[in-house]
Amino acid sequence: MRIPVLIVGAGAAGLTTSALLTQHGVESLLVEKRREIFLYPKARNLSFRSLEILRGLGLSDEVHAVAEHVSELVTKPSLNSPLEEPAIDLDAIFAGLDTLSPEPAVQYCPQSRLEPILLAETRRRGSEVRYGTELSSLESDGTGVTAVVRDRDSGKSETVTADYLVAADGVHSPTRTALGVATRGYGALPVFVVFVYFRAPWRKFVAHLGDGDGVQVKNADVQGIFIVAEGDVGMFITTYFPEKGETVEQFTPQRCREVLAKAIGEQIDIDIIEIAAWQPYEQVADQFQCGRVFLVGDSAHTMPPFKAGGANTAMQSAHNLAWKLAAVLNGSAGPALLSTYHAERHPVGRFAARQSLSGPTLSLIRLDDDRPFLPPEEECSMFALLIGYRYRSAAVLTGESVVDPDAVQLVEELRAQPGTRVPHAWVMHNGRRVSTLDLLGPGFTVLTRDERWCAAAASASLAAHRIDSDEWAAITGLGPGGALLVRPDDFVGWRADELPADPEHELRQSLSTILCQ
Repeated sequence: MRIPVLIVGAGAAGLTTSALLTQHGVESLLVEKRREIFLYPKARNLSFRSLEILRGLGLSDEVHAVAEHVSELVTKPSLNSPLEEPAIDLDAIFAGLDTLSPEPAVQYCPQSRLEPILLAETRRRGSEVRYGTELSSLESDGTGVTAVVRDRDSGKSETVTADYLVAADGVHSPTRTALGVATRGYGALPVFVVFVYFRAPWRKFVAHLGDGDGVQVKNADVQGIFIVAEGDVGMFITTYFPEKGETVEQFTPQRCREVLAKAIGEQIDIDIIEIAAWQPYEQVADQFQCGRVFLVGDSAHTMPPFKAGGANTAMQSAHNLAWKLAAVLNGSAGPALLSTYHAERHPVGRFAARQSLSGPTLSLIRLDDDRPFLPPEEECSMFALLIGYRYRSAAVLTGESVVDPDAVQLVEELRAQPGTRVPHAWVMHNGRRVSTLDLLGPGFTVLTRDERWCAAAASASLAAHRIDSDEWAAITGLGPGGALLVRPDDFVGWRADELPADPEHELRQSLSTILCQ
């Protein structure tokens, strides 16, 4: 079998990459060793930037149908207690971000609901996804990738040749290991977590909570978090301490029923479905590209969930890579464009992973002090983490020299600086009120107030939109003759503050430089 792109791993990173590639007309084969989609609600909240990516795929209605809210978390001494208070002030955490996007600052859409949406979109557009299939071997050279994939049920193997391989196979990434790519960071944090999945009539005690909402329970006998999965199925999260002689093996079904009874506050019938141990990691691969293989998601950058950065960062990396792969595969870009994936996303991945050593959910579970801390002076805002970074690479034209290519560059505001996500503003287009982000398509787009730029864009076979808006002018600082060249991932690739003598030539030259032609 021959395919342009082979993707390994069908989590948020792999499925997003596959869906985005299909939008660009690139076929892929995605293999996943799990036999089905993820059933339980992990990676529960999506940031506005992830929602924007899904919006660009035309999936907003399906995502918003999951819920019109962020998952709530309250705290109680026991589940049956009438006492209740908010555990986290999410409005305060995301304060000031609601004006940055046409999407809500954050919304509940767990991986168990997101995966089927992305899977259906990928298959609808003609790409193949195989569950219960694992990567057995991999060889890569300057011309392509040869891989052997194996069906876990039948044992049948098949050789797949691809131009490129995207490894989205998780924190322990066998692909990354096979390639010999090292990682840096703390590694496995000394935080030992147990997930207990159960079925019981427990929601009668918290009937006002919806899917995805949670309850922190804290009393003398037990501390942990109940998460609503679906129906009477719930998830209880607690921790154990090996230095005190505690082990995950002690969490037998009977022990879990006893723990749950103490957390609930009374005896009820409980069916234990599954018990799983887990440790958070903070690690980032030294290389996001190894020849024709690219690391995306947890295989590239793994972070603790304390700031909900994992899946969101993964989707943004997929968004950065997909258009570049498509451009090289369809011949509109030179292969050197692909090296900008590491140049742009590695500093962001390192930054996000380190920032995730702290976060508002740390206080919700029992922890000891034998773990890495983020010094208070290093703590950055949610704006910085979610969208306040600026890419610097050959695919961003600034005229500025890069002092430290591995350090993340942060901005205080989005003002259409080259290398930042294009600002959002509500504008009128064809008689409708839309976001400036809605004017962008899967290709490059010129945004301007001057018709002469639009004419130049048309001559250069580029999409263009004239925005006659004082708000847009104030946000971007663009004069009447200015223009932005926006990349397919919504980031500003080039900015002209005034109209040159030959705008078509300037556009063509800038586009050619960005595409490494």
